Parts: sequence; structure tokens; C-alpha cells
Amino acid sequence: MTKQIGKLSVFYLYLVVGTVTTLLLGIVSAAEKDFPRKEITLIVNIGPGGGRDIISRGVAKTMSKYTGVPIVVLNEGGAGGARGLLRLYTSPPDGYTLGVGTATAIIDQIIEKRDYDNKKFSYIGRAQSTPSYYFVKPDAPFRSLADFKSHGKVVRHSAFSLTSNPTVAAMVFANRMGFPMVVVGGYKSSADAVLALIRGEVEFTAAVQSSAMPFVKAGQMRPIASLFAKRSAEFPDVPTLTELGFPDLESLTTDYWFMAPPQTPKPRMQFLEEAFMKTLKDPEFLAWAKGAGVDPAPLSGEEMSKMVVKLFDLLERYKEDILKYMKK
Repeated sequence: MTKQIGKLSVFYLYLVVGTVTTLLLGIVSAAEKDFPRKEITLIVNIGPGGGRDIISRGVAKTMSKYTGVPIVVLNEGGAGGARGLLRLYTSPPDGYTLGVGTATAIIDQIIEKRDYDNKKFSYIGRAQSTPSYYFVKPDAPFRSLADFKSHGKVVRHSAFSLTSNPTVAAMVFANRMGFPMVVVGGYKSSADAVLALIRGEVEFTAAVQSSAMPFVKAGQMRPIASLFAKRSAEFPDVPTLTELGFPDLESLTTDYWFMAPPQTPKPRMQFLEEAFMKTLKDPEFLAWAKGAGVDPAPLSGEEMSKMVVKLFDLLERYKEDILKYMKK
């Protein structure tokens, strides 16, 4: 009799626990179905007007259609972009605060301690991948990167940011090819870095295709190499760094991806990723992108997470080479 009572007690205990668990799962499920219930904030960690800001506003406008709530862009620059990323990192992981990531943020984290970790963000996916090109003056003696080595003199490279993707790639290939290079920084914008080349202050510079085309068409500079996976239709005769023997640097294209704070619940991340992917295929968005000079290049959240790990591995490998230029 006592054993039967004991068995019944255990049975009822399991029944109660099972019922409570089912109710809690039902509550959580109902809560997730209600997501989102208010506007979503998209933090852009630089000021208005740059490529990161442009793609963010384009995505936010169309993605709001798929989230059912407004996505509001908030520019929060400062500390080289670290302030906005820290705000995203420490925001509640509820899916209501998103941000934009770039390889530059990973480079910054590697060369200088940060209060956030790019590996821990919850990744929604990549929106854009844009080729960068290395340019020289039309009358320069350089026809290829190999000519920098045979030049016999220090080669100067103008840059808006010492940690921009093409500038870091230049640091790496200069070291691997064995030619002396000095990075001339301090320019207020990437456009100013291009003008420095045109004025003859440096031997080469880097720029994305959309911003460089007016200068190329005006005969003020010409491309000698591209930082991208394949050749461009606009510059079909210009080789990629992969073709020139640097396939690992292909990861340093100018990419923009979207992310949420660490440990954002998986159901909410799935919802956000689905809305994001629908956005990148939306005819309205694609028409806007064409007019804005944006190159949509969708990657899933999982693919983006793997790419971030790959970037860390690549940049850690060349950390000392990069630091050498930072100290100059």
C-alpha cells in the first residue's frame, strides 16, 4: 500500500511538473508570436552619409514592411565606432536593438582592447559586399603591384582610416611582397584620400568602385588591382588580389552585416533573419540599391558567424604586420 502511494506521488509530481512546463512553453511561445510589439532601433556606429549609413537606411526602410513595426536608424559615432558597438553589445538581448558590423571593427578589436567581443554578437546576415580597388595616377610607372617592389623607393598609400579593409590588406601584401610602404593617414574622408593621390601626395590609394568611377572617367586615376572575389564588369582587365597570389585577403572586401546583442533568443533571431532575407530580395529594395550604388550580397546569420571567425583568424595571423604600420 505504501509503495502504491509512493508511486502515485511520483506520478502526480511528474504530472504537475509536465503541466507547468507546458504552460511556461505556451507563455514563451505566445510572447514570441507577439514579437515585435514596438519599433526596432538600428544603431549605426558612425555619422550620417557614409556607406554604412546608406545601406542601413535602405535596409531599415524595406525591412520595416516585413517586421510590421518601424526600424529607426540611430547614428551613434565616437571612439572610432566603438561607442555605438558597445551600446549594441550591452543592450537587452530582446531583438529590439540591432547594429551594423564591418571587418574594421574586428581589426580595431585585435589591435586595441575593446569592451565588446565581435565573436559574441548574434548575427542576422550580410547585406552588402563591395569591391575596393587600388588606384594610381594615369601617368604613374606602375602597371601592377609588382612594380611597387621594383620602384626602389618607399611607396606612399593614402588612407582615411588606418584600419580600413583595403588599407590593412595593403599592409599585408606590402610585407609579403617585400616593398617599403608608408601609410599616410589623417584624411577627413575617403574622398580626401583619393584627392591626395590626384594631387601627387602619394603613389597609390584605395576606394570603392562607386566613389572612384567619376575620377576614373575624368582620367585622373586608374586601377591596378581589386580587392574582391572576381573581376568587375567595369574594370575587366584589372586583376584581383586572389589572382595575384593573395586569396586569403579576399575576406577583406568592404562588407556590411547586421547583428543583435549577444544571446538574443533564437526564435527572435529567426524572425529577424527571415525579414532581413526577404528585404534583400524585395523589388523595391533592389531598385533602391541600384540607384544608390549598393551591391546586395546576402549571407545568412550562420554564414556570417563563420565569416567573422575566419576574419579573426586571418587578422590575428597578420597582427604584427599591421601593428608595424600603426606604430609609424
